[in-house]
This record gives sequence, C-alpha cells and structure tokens, in this order.
Amino acid sequence: MRAEPDRLPTDLETDNPLWHFALAFWNVPGVESACLALQQKGWSVTRILSACWLTISGQKYPDREDNTVTERRIHVTEPLRSARQYIPRNHPGTNSLRGDIARTELEAERIELALVYQSLAETQKENAGMYGSEQLARTNLEAAAPETAMDSETRHTVDALSRSLMTFSAGNRES
Repeated sequence: MRAEPDRLPTDLETDNPLWHFALAFWNVPGVESACLALQQKGWSVTRILSACWLTISGQKYPDREDNTVTERRIHVTEPLRSARQYIPRNHPGTNSLRGDIARTELEAERIELALVYQSLAETQKENAGMYGSEQLARTNLEAAAPETAMDSETRHTVDALSRSLMTFSAGNRES
C-alpha cells in the first residue's frame, strides 16, 4: 500500500526531542562516520538514530515501523540521497546544486524523524526494564538493522556506536 503524498499530518512537530537528540548525538566523535558506514551497508540513519534515542529513553525499538515513515523514506529521503550522491563532489558547475539537495535531504530526514516521533508518541511504548543500557542499545540497533545477519565489520561498527551512545548518555546524566 502506497501512502498518499498529502497524508502528511498537519500537526507534525519537527522540533521535537528526537530531533534534538539526533543533532546532539550526530556531533559526538565517531557517530557520524559510524552511521554513514552503516548507511553504506543498507541501514537507515533515521532508524539508527531512533533506536539510539529509544535506548536513552529506556524504550525498546518497535517490531514494525509505521508505514508512513517507511513510505516517506522510500519516496522522498532515499531519492534525494541518491540524487546528491550522483552529483560529483567539488565540481564547480554542480557545487550549488549538490549543496541544495544536501540541505533538502536533511530537511527530509527531519520530517522523517518527526513522523517517527509522532508514531512512537501515539503507540504504547514497551519499557525495556529487563535490559541493561548497553544490551538495550545493541538490541535496539539490531532491531533497526535492515537484516538480521551482520558481518564482523558491521558488528564492530554497531558495538562502537553502542559505546558512543553509553558515553553520550552518561555525559547527559551528569549535566
């Protein structure tokens, strides 16, 4: 079933706690490179960031993603990323276009995260009290993965991202 383009909620809150977390966590050393390395392996950065945010919130990543989020990623965010990646870097004739698309791609990701935030707010959250923080991070990231099998390089990247999340979380509790 394909979502209709005009089905975007009118009360969509793009300035939300998930977006703020994503901006802060993205700036932690190593997080951007880990997320982009996973993206090259077919992962969705918005799913990764959502899984990490849920970990910080003590929540388990849902078994299913909301269809509106998935449709938005497939029909908006991924095509923008593909277009940007197709345009050469540092080419004087295309720098402006590539930059415009990159900014539009970021806004598409912001809208995607707003849809995730709204979806999670509307559904009952499963408290993950039976997990320790590190285990919850790994469990949530595995649930956000595009497939269950992970090669050793992917596992290493996921573990590094989990450690970064634990460090980030500890730093925020002390602030």
